[in-house]
Amino acid sequence: MNSRCVPVAGLVVASAWLTVTAWTEADTPRTQDREIRRSVPIPPSVSRAYADSTRSPDGQPGPRYWQLEVNYLIHARLDPTTSVVGGRETVVVHNASDAPLDEVRMRFDQNLFREEAPRTISVPEYTDGMVVTALSIDGVPSTLPGPETNQRFPLPEPLAPNDSSTIEVEWHFRVPLDERSSAIRLGRWADSVYQVAQWYPRVSVHDDLNGWDTASYHGGAEFYNNFGRFEVFLDVPAGWLVGATGELQNPEAVLTVEALDALRRSRATGQPSIIAGGSGRRDAALRSPDRAIWHFVADTVSDFAWGASDRYEWRIAWANIPGRGRIPVHVFQTAPDAVAYPSAAVSVARYLEVFSQRLIPYPFPQLSIVEGPERGMEYPGLFMSSGGGPLAHEAAHEWFPLTVGSDETRHAFMDEGFATAMTSLLRTDAGAQSQNPRLEPQYGASFQSDRAPPVLSADNQDRLTIKSYSRPRHLLRMLGGVVGGDDTVWAVLSDYAAAWRFRHPSPWDLMEFVSEAVDQDLGWFWYYWLFENASVDGSIVDVVPNRGTVTVRQDGAMPSPVVLAVQCSSGGGPVGRPDSGYLLDDSTVVVTRLVDEWFDGSSQLTLDLDLGCEIGRVTWDPARRFPDRDACDNVWPAQSRPMLVPQWPPQAWLDGGLVCE
Repeated sequence: MNSRCVPVAGLVVASAWLTVTAWTEADTPRTQDREIRRSVPIPPSVSRAYADSTRSPDGQPGPRYWQLEVNYLIHARLDPTTSVVGGRETVVVHNASDAPLDEVRMRFDQNLFREEAPRTISVPEYTDGMVVTALSIDGVPSTLPGPETNQRFPLPEPLAPNDSSTIEVEWHFRVPLDERSSAIRLGRWADSVYQVAQWYPRVSVHDDLNGWDTASYHGGAEFYNNFGRFEVFLDVPAGWLVGATGELQNPEAVLTVEALDALRRSRATGQPSIIAGGSGRRDAALRSPDRAIWHFVADTVSDFAWGASDRYEWRIAWANIPGRGRIPVHVFQTAPDAVAYPSAAVSVARYLEVFSQRLIPYPFPQLSIVEGPERGMEYPGLFMSSGGGPLAHEAAHEWFPLTVGSDETRHAFMDEGFATAMTSLLRTDAGAQSQNPRLEPQYGASFQSDRAPPVLSADNQDRLTIKSYSRPRHLLRMLGGVVGGDDTVWAVLSDYAAAWRFRHPSPWDLMEFVSEAVDQDLGWFWYYWLFENASVDGSIVDVVPNRGTVTVRQDGAMPSPVVLAVQCSSGGGPVGRPDSGYLLDDSTVVVTRLVDEWFDGSSQLTLDLDLGCEIGRVTWDPARRFPDRDACDNVWPAQSRPMLVPQWPPQAWLDGGLVCE
């Protein structure tokens, strides 16, 4: 990380509310019993990328940044009598790197369901996996793949930079039956509702950091995919409805006149509508007595998924995306789900609008939601959901990782944590002032457990865990307390998303980008959040009310700014303005001090506040932003109720009350 140091680093109040002045150094004694690390380890792969100019030390893509472009043409057929999806595909791989390639690696994720396959999840039934019957590269037949999920294929001739290679594959597999919603990210109910994903042989990522992605798919971690163009023809029984990644190219060939009219009216008015399905679902597709082919195209996406059923009802709503206008949100539900959640399309349309306003505009031309066994899983322009699954969370994933294409397999915190935090934007948009899930008092202790690896542990290809969801959500929460507010955090994430739109950032790109954007040296912040299971463990050690002094302590390895809400005793005031902080009302002040105060190794600090009144109540970290084992030692007197200070409306992320036995 860089080593710059800015005087205003570590403020936890909005700059509009704060006049910063120098602190006097009358506040002693200090205890010197910890060493604060202020930098993060840089792996050799990132150092090489800096040297090669594929990535920049300021967190931006470098002038020589490159990534593979992989385009797919797929013809596939679903046979409900056997539940087999079979197809053929042509894949064009464009080598955008500066070195020739002598091999290609391909993924066959359906092999997860073979009985002998290694996996970290249970599967509802075994299949034969992905059965490949033909594979050729540049017209030369290749050895057929084995049972692994990630396999290497030598190229007949080295693929030069800026040249392309063509792979042709024929394959089939049986969609697993999943009557118990096993979270296997695809599946079917009987022979009538299908969610289809990880369904075609695909080319692994080859990037400037690690070369070919050789990770096997064991079912627990998620995915890392190339961006490219998909043109897909799906052959399904007549009368079935299909929702998919991409735009439908031939509605006149697969929809009835009534469905086409409903679609056109809804598009013209922007009003929610039922397009097809319900009791007339058998008439949803055109007059063909047997089969119908649905043709979709998706440009600049990292994956393609779809759902199909003769039980679907198709509803539509419209999201007004800044700079793009209206885009459709399609929901394909069975009758029970449509009755229970009739407004799903309208709700998701609003989510896309809010996220687009706070980050970058939703990039895809449509969004489809398909019901089935998988209750919540994201794909570009599509997610799977049922039974009121996590619609907002899955919608947030359209930004992270489906637009900002981080490596979910190794670094799930860059998408799961961000998507979890993004849901707070919906609550504040609705006018609520609090309610992102609170930072529980047990938080610090749980993350210092030997069983909880750091977010950037040596093996990041594990089952999605608390380090992927809760910890990074709280990371962003504390970041807002360090860089001047939550609005700043979201503004920086918006710029980060724009810089890495349809690219592959690493955690080091994220760290450097944020540090550069806020012009602060945040090496200490990233180190303790990502490389250790540290907490702040702040507390109030002592208060001398009539002298106006407060002694605070940090027992954790992680430092934080000092933030105290201080109230005069009954009848006291008006309170005097502190050297650094702001007045909350006539008798209450929020006192702040920079995180830099701890960099000399101190763990205890006495503040002479000189507020002009006797102190009646003090709360450490009143917005509960900093990880803490025991929040009950954050208040003085010990049995008093903590003051929860409103900060930066409407982006507050405040916690609920604290109950101490």
